[in-house]
Amino acid sequence: MNSSKFSFEGKVITTEKFSKELDYPIQDIIYLENKQSFIVLYDMDSNIRKWGQFPNIICLNSQGEKIWTVGLPTTNTGDSYYQMEFEDGKLIADSWCSFSCEIDVNTGKIINKVFFK
Repeated sequence: MNSSKFSFEGKVITTEKFSKELDYPIQDIIYLENKQSFIVLYDMDSNIRKWGQFPNIICLNSQGEKIWTVGLPTTNTGDSYYQMEFEDGKLIADSWCSFSCEIDVNTGKIINKVFFK
C-alpha cells in the first residue's frame, strides 16, 4: 500500500523519516496525522499458533518506535484482529472472536467492546 506519508510491503514500512522491518507481514496501516503516528495491523495469519493469542495491532511513533500494543477482548486461544478502521475520530478493530472494539489511540487500551456474532 502506498500513501503520500508512507508505504509498506511485506514486513517493511517506509515513511519520510524511517524505514523499518517489523516482526510480521503488514496487512494495513492507518496514519494519524494529528498524532504523527502509525497504527499497524499485522496479517493475522502470519503467527498461527495451536495455543495463545496474537495481539496484532501496534502503534509506531514518527521515529518508528513501538509505543503500544492493543490487547485482545477475550482470553480465547486464536484470537487476533482481522480488520481496523479510523472513522469519526475513533479507531475500531474487529476480532476473530466476534468483538468490535473501540481503541484509545493514545494508549492502545480497549475503551469499549461489542459482541456482534
